[in-house]
Amino acid sequence: MPTPTFTPTFTPTPTPTPTPSIADLYRHRLNILLLGSDQRSWEIGFRTDTILLVSYNPETGATSLISFPRDLFLDIPGVGPQRINTAMFYGGYETLATTLEQYFGIRPQYYILVKRGQFKAIIDTLGGLEVNVPTRYCDWYTDGQWKCVGPGRVYMNADVALWYARARKNSNDLDRIRRQQEVVTAIAERLFSLDGLRRAPQLYAQFRGLITETNIGLEDVLAWLPELQHAAPAKIYHYPMTRAHVQPWITPAGAQVLLPNYPAIEELLREAAQH
Repeated sequence: MPTPTFTPTFTPTPTPTPTPSIADLYRHRLNILLLGSDQRSWEIGFRTDTILLVSYNPETGATSLISFPRDLFLDIPGVGPQRINTAMFYGGYETLATTLEQYFGIRPQYYILVKRGQFKAIIDTLGGLEVNVPTRYCDWYTDGQWKCVGPGRVYMNADVALWYARARKNSNDLDRIRRQQEVVTAIAERLFSLDGLRRAPQLYAQFRGLITETNIGLEDVLAWLPELQHAAPAKIYHYPMTRAHVQPWITPAGAQVLLPNYPAIEELLREAAQH
């Protein structure tokens, strides 16, 4: 009787799926950079102390808010080692966009730049904001007053909203960018309450004069409307950078800056792109 022969069954090893790059993850999203300038009327120079990426996913209707700390210390293309908040002053939006692309893999297609006075005018035009303040916040207000807000939903006029978005004497810049995201979310909620999508042309005309600089035209806004139909304030997700994403450092010249923790920032960007 012949001895049976064992024939092994070959199981092919599946080809691993390549990990998409950050650029790939954000390529099909609508990416708008919100920039807040500290420039006063008598000044020539300025810094963008608010650098907040609004990244919208047209497939899910979700929006991720990603803030980059103003003190990130990078080798700005064509400029040299500087804080990221100086990039736009030295080289315009193209230099800032190139910096974000080179170091973080994202090149926002659009941007909006406003000054402090314009920010207040926008809030006044909206009739104030209802800001969700997660924990009680206290800091110095105007004329040496000590002011506290929250926790809970807090009505803020333009002066209070600007204070809440900028104050940091009793906190720090990383806490401030978290509060800035809360104010931006409140603006979105207010726009939705005004039926902002249907009234987009009217609102664009109303607010365009309150913006220092942008590359967004009315034709862009109208083209976005079909994709924005699924957007909602409830689908806004917050991604401020924290101590886990940066390392404090003092430059040879004595300036206090932040060095990026690239693996941690990449993880944050990947998580934000999941929505």
